[in-house]
Amino acid sequence: MHTPAKVAFLFSLLLTAACSNAVPAVPTATATSLPTHTAVPSATPLPTIPPTLQATAVTSKPPTVNIYLVAMGDNGAAGELIGCGDSLMAVEVAIEPTQAVLRAALTALLNLPPDATYGQSGLYNALYLSDLQIESLEIIDRQAIIRLTGALIYGGECDIPRIEAQLTSIALQFSTVDSVSVYINDTLLSDLLDLRG
Repeated sequence: MHTPAKVAFLFSLLLTAACSNAVPAVPTATATSLPTHTAVPSATPLPTIPPTLQATAVTSKPPTVNIYLVAMGDNGAAGELIGCGDSLMAVEVAIEPTQAVLRAALTALLNLPPDATYGQSGLYNALYLSDLQIESLEIIDRQAIIRLTGALIYGGECDIPRIEAQLTSIALQFSTVDSVSVYINDTLLSDLLDLRG
């Protein structure tokens, strides 16, 4: 028969053995911050733009300027009233990118096809019979000085204010110009078109 002291000793041994076979306790997780230089990979990759869409995104509209044509007999209803009851009409045209926008606008006007009317618009080009080229262009103290060479041909008295309006308005569309002087073969346009001379 075991004495109480022996029982206590055996119980202590069993308890020690049971504790040594127990599953070790899982350590408590502690939060640690990542270093600032460590990149965390993204769970989903960023979408890529297809090459065709990339090309479309960078394509921009070409620059434009106005050329001026005439709505005959419009009596100022659709544009500025000029001459023989006509209207001066601005028509937007595309040009190549350039710093010389006045030259580009004037070149576009002078290089129109030699037709009395502009495309399907029905607008009249009073310069269609003429053959003019740019000799020089200057802007001095907000005055545009346009020098042209070649043949100026017009179809009658009503073409005089039309031609003047077409050639001067093309320069006045720009904010750097307040007045315009046009010379053709070194003669001032107003003198050249003066029927009283």
